[in-house]
Amino acid sequence: MEIVTLESKVYRELLAKIERIEEYITGNKPKPVKDQDEIWMDNYDVCQLFHISTKTLQRLRKDELLPYTKLRGKCLYRMSDIEIALNERLINRNPKKLDEFRKSYVGKNKYK
Repeated sequence: MEIVTLESKVYRELLAKIERIEEYITGNKPKPVKDQDEIWMDNYDVCQLFHISTKTLQRLRKDELLPYTKLRGKCLYRMSDIEIALNERLINRNPKKLDEFRKSYVGKNKYK
């Protein structure tokens, strides 16, 4: 076993560098991977779920209250984004309805 001695100044600099590395690593954590079985819904599904018109849904998109993805000219919405909007009270509807919708929708999902 070899013993290495350092001056206190060098030791403090080494600790400072290690702390900067730690801050870099903890500050740049990768975002958690979302559930692989993400449910995607189209305009019709979201309108049926919340009993809203397509115009109201368009307004939610325009006001950036509901994130969406456009694929081949069709707007698709992730179930997790809708849950977040519900939890943040951006959409005023009953969350139980979302659970019921999810249970009936999982088997029929064409965008999964």
